[in-house]
Amino acid sequence: MFRTVIIDDESKAREGIRQMIDLYGNDNFEIVGEGKNVKTGVEAINKHSPDLVLLDIKMPDGTGFDVLNQFGKIDFDVIFITAFEEYAIKAFKFSALDYILKPIDPEELQKTLEKLANGQEKKDLNLQFQNLMDALQQNPSEDKKLVLKTNSSIHLVEARKIVRVQSDRNYTKFYRIDDEPITVSQSMIKFEPLLEEYDFFRVHQSHIINLRRVKKYLKDEYMCIMEDKSQVPVSWRKKDTLLKKFAEL
Repeated sequence: MFRTVIIDDESKAREGIRQMIDLYGNDNFEIVGEGKNVKTGVEAINKHSPDLVLLDIKMPDGTGFDVLNQFGKIDFDVIFITAFEEYAIKAFKFSALDYILKPIDPEELQKTLEKLANGQEKKDLNLQFQNLMDALQQNPSEDKKLVLKTNSSIHLVEARKIVRVQSDRNYTKFYRIDDEPITVSQSMIKFEPLLEEYDFFRVHQSHIINLRRVKKYLKDEYMCIMEDKSQVPVSWRKKDTLLKKFAEL
C-alpha cells in the first residue's frame, strides 16, 4: 500500500487527483494527506511519511523543487505534475523521473501508478533529482547526463560519450567510449528524441549513432565505421539525410 500525499495549489486539481487515484489505484494507494503550497506540502510529508508524493511544480510560494530541497534524503516516490508541456520536459526525461501534464489524462496517471505498484524499475530519487537540477541549470546547448536504469543499478551517462545505441526487441544497448555497454529494458524509440539535439541520428531501424563519433562512412557499402571500430549499417532510405547531417556538423 502506497501512502500518498497530493501537493497542488488548486483545490479542484487535488480533488480530481484524489478521485482518479480512488478509481485507478486498484487499492494500492491510500491518500493520507494534502498540501496547497510549499509550506503545507513540506508539513504534510513530515507528518505522514508518505511512500508517494504527487507534486505540482508551480505554486504560489515556490516550486515543487523547493519542497524536495527541504529533505536531505528523498525516501519516497515522486510524480511531478506540470501545466506546461514545454517546461523542462526533456530534463525530466533525461533524468528518468515520472511526470504528468495538466490537464491530467486519467489513462496516463493509471499507467504511472501501475508502474509504481509493480516496482520493476531501479530507483535512486536523490541521484535522479540532482541530475534534474543540474540539467535545469545548464545552458540548453550544454551536454546533459542521461539516466539509464538497469535491473541492478543506475548510470548517469554524458550524451557525448555515447558512441551508438542499438535496439534488441524490447531492450536497448548503449555503447560508450572506453567503457562497458549498458543494457536497459526499454525500447530505443524512447531515447531517440532525447538524443537528437546532441547530434545523434537514427541510421537504421535498429541503430542510432553519434554523428560526432563516426570515423568513416563507406558510401558504397552503406556503412558507418565508429570510433570504437564497430560497423553500423545505414538504411538506403536514410543515406541522403545522413550526408546532409554530416554537412551540418
